[in-house]
Order: sequence, then structure tokens, then C-alpha cells
Amino acid sequence: MTFRPSSPSARTARDLTPQPTTSGFGLLVIAGLLWGTGGVTGAALADATGLGGPAVATYRIGLGGLLLVLVLLAQRRRVPRGRPAVTRILLTGLLAALFQGCYFAGVQLASVSIATLIAIGSAPMVVILTQSVRQHRLPTVRQLRPVVLGITGLAVLVLGPGGGDRGPDLLAGTALALAAGAAFAIFTMLGARRHVGTDAPMVTGYGFLAGGVMLAVVTVPFSPMTFAPTVKGLGLLTLLAVVPTALAYTVYFRGLPHAGAATATVVALLEPLTATVLAVLLLGEPLSLPLVLGGALLLSSVLDARPRVPNEHPAPHQR
Repeated sequence: MTFRPSSPSARTARDLTPQPTTSGFGLLVIAGLLWGTGGVTGAALADATGLGGPAVATYRIGLGGLLLVLVLLAQRRRVPRGRPAVTRILLTGLLAALFQGCYFAGVQLASVSIATLIAIGSAPMVVILTQSVRQHRLPTVRQLRPVVLGITGLAVLVLGPGGGDRGPDLLAGTALALAAGAAFAIFTMLGARRHVGTDAPMVTGYGFLAGGVMLAVVTVPFSPMTFAPTVKGLGLLTLLAVVPTALAYTVYFRGLPHAGAATATVVALLEPLTATVLAVLLLGEPLSLPLVLGGALLLSSVLDARPRVPNEHPAPHQR
């Protein structure tokens, strides 16, 4: 394939691509901040119940989806029908299960830092490269700059002192983290497409419920799903299902069509940044120079990814 600066098909593809808006970007920022609470909540749930990572992931997307489905039924919203709607819901569930399952498996084989860096850092690159191939053009500096800033900041954040514990199964963990990043990228590109017979709450609810069932089929034989039902454990499980899952992904899907997949995967870098801030504030982790520097770079990448709104009212002398 030969890349060229511009062509009629490339111009047509750009014309058909929704332009990012500040409202869509704002929704993605909210989703990223909400996702950041998932790390602290999931870790606390694992400590309180003894559940492993895959079991926590299964409960997260399964119960998050179930809660949204119950809300939809209480609102007397019809069950999605039709092949396009059902296909999108099942694909969303499959990709969510792949992302969560591969990520947590990568964490166990490599480390939290390596899996986070590769999974979240690779997703925007997959989106940008896919869009470039579709549009028959090379990525622009404007597209690559926030990605490079974000990956650099993420590397500083997670590979600083105490963050780079490399296990013996690093190669397998790296492959699984790459698979998680690819799944999240495809998941995001699918979510940015126009809905046919569905909407964001339907896709999130029924899709995540289906994804939870898929992940449970794989998880149950290898990781116990039972735990003692204490008030603390049930409270943390509810918090994990509601805030960083049901609410965060509903907001994310609402913002996607108005922001674009490439912007969305960069803004997702707010998740590890928020998780780090919460770990310092709530868990007493020390505030080191790599944390400050990495956080600043991540924040810079998100700000650089925000949409540029053209001036629709030029100065009189420009008219």
C-alpha cells in the first residue's frame, strides 16, 4: 500500500469522520476520572474478599451490565432487537471480556506496571494506525504528539522506583497486554459508530452483561468466584459495579461519537493518572518525582488531545 498526502477517497473519509467537540471531550474526561476509581476499589475488594484479578473483572463488567439492564427495564425500555443491534451488543460484550481478561492475565504474568503501560499505551496507536490505513495517509504530527506524550508519561509513572517488577513470564504477559490494548482500541472504534436500534445505555448494559457471562465461563474453572458476603465486601463490589463501570462506560459511549476514537483512547490515560492520585491520597503511597513528572506528562497529553474549536466569527478585517 502506498501512502500519499491526499486523495479524493482520503478527503471523503475525513469529511465523513465526525469532528471532535468540546462536549464529547468533556464526557470522555469524566469517564477517565471515574475509571481511575476502579483500581483502588478493585484492590480493596480483592483484599476484603480474597478474590483474584479475573474474578474481580468478571464481577465488575457482569454486575455493572446487570445494574444498567435493571435501570432500562425499570424505565420500560424495550429489549434491543434486530440483527445490527444484537450484533453490536454481542461484539461489545466480547471485546469488553477480552480487554478485561487479557489485561488481568497480563498483570499476573508480568506486572501491573508493564501490563498497564502496554495495554493503555498501545490502544491509541492501534486506533491512529487503523484510521491512517483506511484514509490512505500517514499519521499527522497533531495525531501522534499527544500519544507520544501520554506513553512517555505512562512509562515514567509506572516504571519508576518500585514499579518495574518483571516476572519470569514477561513475554506471555506482554503478549496478553498487547491483546488487551488491541481489544480496547477496537472496542472504542466500535463505540464511536452510529447506533442502529440501540443507544449508549443499551449497548453498555446488555453488552457488559453478556461480556460478564463470557468471562465467567473462562474464569470459573481457574479462579474461585465465591467469597464471604460481608458488608464491606458487598459495598465495595457495588461501588465497583456502579462508578467505574456502569456510570463511567455509559458516559464514555455517549461522548465517543462526538469526540472520535483516537481522542478517546488518549483521554483514557486519565485512568492511571487518577488512580495514582487516589493511591497517594487514600492509600498513603509516597509522592515521588517520577509520579509528579509522569502525571504532568499524562495531563499534558490529555490537554493536547482536546478538540480545537475553530473561530466561527473572524475579526472584521478578516472578512
